Amino acid sequence: MSQQIRKAIFLTFKQSIKMKRILFVISLLTLVITETFAQNPAYISAMEKAVGLLSEFENTENNKQAVSQLERIAAAEPKEWLPNYWAAYGLVNLNYAETDADKKDIILEKAEKFAAAAEKLQPNNDEIEVLKAYIASARMAVSPQDRWQKYGGIVGTALQNAAKLNPENPRAALLAGQGVFYTPEAFGGGKKKSEPILQDAINKFAKFKPASSIAPNWGERVAKWMLSQI
Repeated sequence: MSQQIRKAIFLTFKQSIKMKRILFVISLLTLVITETFAQNPAYISAMEKAVGLLSEFENTENNKQAVSQLERIAAAEPKEWLPNYWAAYGLVNLNYAETDADKKDIILEKAEKFAAAAEKLQPNNDEIEVLKAYIASARMAVSPQDRWQKYGGIVGTALQNAAKLNPENPRAALLAGQGVFYTPEAFGGGKKKSEPILQDAINKFAKFKPASSIAPNWGERVAKWMLSQI
């Protein structure tokens, strides 16, 4: 056998080995991706159920159940930011059902921890900035006269950050309008002043499309109710 033939056989064998390795890697990646997608439906389904309960925010028991479910999902899916986000949102809603100021603060401290966990996983996110403003607004509402200076600044900064990241976020506009709505006229607020801001929020809600079935999509009902009160 000539040297050239032996060399050709060797190169063919080498290429065959290389091709088998490539095919093995492709097969392995396909298996990993398939397994990941196989886990997704269960996660999505669990999240949809919890978020569905949160949509009935007047129902305290449903909110408690949803928050409990979301805590478990967050522990089971440590790389997902949405369980932490929605748990924080649900806790803010539970705070409004509580009458004791100390208990409100305990609930909102927990909400802040979930929001921080979501932000760590998903930094520079306009929805999380809105969430931070939502929590700070609730903190301020516990004792407005004593807390407006501290938490009012947090609300303003978070909403500015949200607007920079996404000027079309309807929830940022809603919270801005809500802040004016509940501020007394003597301090530069009032229902009439909030009207154009709330109308802007409703216009943005009309154009808004959530990224998925479990992405943030709350606030439109509140915006419409507030506008109807003017």
